[in-house]
Amino acid sequence: MPLPAPSIAAAAAARVATRPARERDAARTYRPDIDGLRAVAVGLVVAYHALPQLRTAGFIGVDIFFVISGYLITQIILSGLHSGSFSLAAFYARRVRRIVPALLVILAASCLLGWLTLFPGELRLLGSSIAWCAPFLANMFFARMGNGYFDQGVQAPPLLHLWSLGVEEQFYFAWPVLMMVVVQRGVTMRALIAVTAVSLAISIWGIWHAPLQYFYLPASRAWELAAGAFLAAWRAGKPRPAGAAASLAGTVLIAAIVVFFDAARTPSVIASVIATAGAALLIWAGPLAPVNRQFLASPPLIFLGRISYPLYLWHWPLFSFTQIILGHAPDPALALCLIVIACTAAYVTRRWVEVPIRYGKGDRRTVAGLLAGLAIFALAGAAAGAGAIPGRLSGPAFTAWEQAMGDWRYPGPADFGGQAGFAPMAAGHAERKVLFIGDSHVQQYWPRVTRVIDTNANARAALFATYLGCPPLPGINSVGRGRNCAGFFDYAMQQAYRPDVDTVVFGAFWEKYLLGEYSIANSAAHVYRVEDDAHAPLRLDSPGTQIMFEQFETIVARLVASGRRVFIVLSNPTSPGFDPINMLPPELRLSAHVPASLALTDTRRIDAAPFESFVAPLTTRLRAIAARTGASALDPRATLCDAMLCPASGEDGMPLYIDSNHLRARFARERALFVDQILLGPGAQ
Repeated sequence: MPLPAPSIAAAAAARVATRPARERDAARTYRPDIDGLRAVAVGLVVAYHALPQLRTAGFIGVDIFFVISGYLITQIILSGLHSGSFSLAAFYARRVRRIVPALLVILAASCLLGWLTLFPGELRLLGSSIAWCAPFLANMFFARMGNGYFDQGVQAPPLLHLWSLGVEEQFYFAWPVLMMVVVQRGVTMRALIAVTAVSLAISIWGIWHAPLQYFYLPASRAWELAAGAFLAAWRAGKPRPAGAAASLAGTVLIAAIVVFFDAARTPSVIASVIATAGAALLIWAGPLAPVNRQFLASPPLIFLGRISYPLYLWHWPLFSFTQIILGHAPDPALALCLIVIACTAAYVTRRWVEVPIRYGKGDRRTVAGLLAGLAIFALAGAAAGAGAIPGRLSGPAFTAWEQAMGDWRYPGPADFGGQAGFAPMAAGHAERKVLFIGDSHVQQYWPRVTRVIDTNANARAALFATYLGCPPLPGINSVGRGRNCAGFFDYAMQQAYRPDVDTVVFGAFWEKYLLGEYSIANSAAHVYRVEDDAHAPLRLDSPGTQIMFEQFETIVARLVASGRRVFIVLSNPTSPGFDPINMLPPELRLSAHVPASLALTDTRRIDAAPFESFVAPLTTRLRAIAARTGASALDPRATLCDAMLCPASGEDGMPLYIDSNHLRARFARERALFVDQILLGPGAQ
């Protein structure tokens, strides 16, 4: 049975006299229910990462953390300002003591695990992330790298979760200065309302236009911290009501968004708004509210809340490294074991690292030592990122394997800009030209295109207009990448009617946009009709998809009617079995023996029948469009595979794909023979 709130408070007060001064100060304002709310937040995040098959909105735990942090930190700042005891130096020193000790432990553990288990390219990426995470710039790094927090089927970096720590510390770098100004001028509440409103507006704008970037930026997250700050300023000096209705309402809001949130239909900012409101209501309700007193202030939640920060730090690297070693996400049983390990590590970290440094005796040298530790990790990370620190799994064998994985020969920019004066990537100088329109699944055929052009005097020249994250379909855009897909398609159509273009080719990772990637659940990209103000994601059975395909068919028919040849290149076979990382045995990363060669002794072949069955509804529709308009549908499997058996490795034992769905340049150059009829067909010069 949980202790009643007065007993908890009395027990805490009895221990105050024996604590160091810093710990006594914290105990005087201690609210056990907020520790319980921390426990709820970290529990949601850990469950979201450990059991993704539940498809809950556990990511809102981070939003709850932001509200709690904004409330507590602003309470400390305002208390110091009103009493005249606030010091910027003391504030920042306190933040260093609070945040850095456990962070150094995680950085050290990640370095050790990375050195032991990662391949050279993976270790370089980890090193680069550490170089940014140490100075609290993780959010900037992952936004720049394009690591989407909600990406499915992507091997997430071990330190991806530190984006939230970066947001929080960047916010608190400027927050006390702002509070000093607004308190002095007597406009605290107006300033907090303004920060909340402006930041929320930025967040809403960003979720529609560039969600990947704005997810990580402090400007689009400040409103959550400011909401907590608003509570701290508004409640200052006022009695704490029981707030039974508020606590119940807050609980219902958080529970509802966790259970009923549908990422495919609802923008994450909506979930964040509801979660923030729920957390704010629970904090506002006060420690005597029924839910707060009986549930949040229960001993198990208080314990979990006290280790919530190191638990948050530990859980994701454990899950990430496990996924890297296994080649897939851990099953539920293993995930539960990892949770137990994370909780144990979190307790040890708090008991023997965090608490002694945070509350123990020390002076400026302690803070300086902690900052020096961050600087050392930043420098070491930069060195590892540059390849100056080799890992255990390094040497010629791994170098050869990684060279095969990096065998990508498209020479132009990744994206087709469509700006005035921008020309598509060109190959050859023949009078007649082929325009290839699509995404990276069109780029992968560049090596075969250039071989045909270089070895056949009668081949057409080629123009490549490619734009990542956008299928070559009319009237749509991509939320996931913040692209201008509709603008790209319109510009590409202008190029298609150039007098020297007599052949137009449409190709893409078609299923990625409407079905998702084969064998990876919930991996469909978020594309929507530009006329849809709600930005509802298109799926194969969406009404907007039918309109889109009807418009696409009209465009193809007009191109054919203009005398041009039109080809629709279907998706090449994809499978996790093609991914070079998955082709290596998991025990290799943990083996004490480092092999002299990674070349496979047998040629791996993947059965394409399950893939063909998966994409059949989409492929059938594209073939029907080609048949009705007089275009030609080309299936890459016809030349890449032997019937339904598709090679994953070559005679030299090296992989033929660079990941689960993109061909190596060498493989495309040798086996993408269907390209030849596009360049050498009737009318070529």
